[in-house]
Amino acid sequence: MIAFIDCYLDSPANHCVNYFNEQNNIISTYHIASKYGLESLKELESKPTAYIILGSASNVTTPLQWHLDLANFIDQQLKNNIPTLGICFGHQLMASFYGSKVNFIDKERTYLQEVREIEFISQFSNYKPHQKTLLSFAHAQIIKNLSDAFIPIAKSEKFKNEIIKHKELPFIGIQAHPEASRLFLKKTVELDNCSKDLLSNGQNFLREFYKYAQSISN
Repeated sequence: MIAFIDCYLDSPANHCVNYFNEQNNIISTYHIASKYGLESLKELESKPTAYIILGSASNVTTPLQWHLDLANFIDQQLKNNIPTLGICFGHQLMASFYGSKVNFIDKERTYLQEVREIEFISQFSNYKPHQKTLLSFAHAQIIKNLSDAFIPIAKSEKFKNEIIKHKELPFIGIQAHPEASRLFLKKTVELDNCSKDLLSNGQNFLREFYKYAQSISN
């Protein structure tokens, strides 16, 4: 089971979770930490195979109580050896929690909505070094300086910390939005026409993360 944690402020990402469920034979649960806290996560009777923290319009540089509550909760789960994937905001939140510096891309606070190619630096699941893939992005903040707790495992021509891995805990962070549904690509990334390859690239990454999580759980 995967527990999806939505961190939205205005528009929920339930359509992304629904798309994942349609494309994969994996049980998932859906939780809204930004609006309703962590109670539904804490009340789960079955331990998740993994957690996935979704994106948010909230900024790590403007810390809120639910940011800290969520980061502390995930820290405990990671120490209990439950793998976690942080996506966009989730990626930045946990990187910052473990000592990395997160800030706006530039002084103008540019908000990037685009598709870009990332290249793997080291092996992750079935992704091999130098393997490339196209993914969708929508973000204004990035990891400026990665702490010694992490290693980068994928980069792009624009940024060097596109995917990161904690050295000791089973945390993976990705700046892109592999969970993107067609609605997300249209409304958030502002792509009127998206290829099936872009959608499948994202789902492939989520499946590879799940394989990674299973390898740890087993």
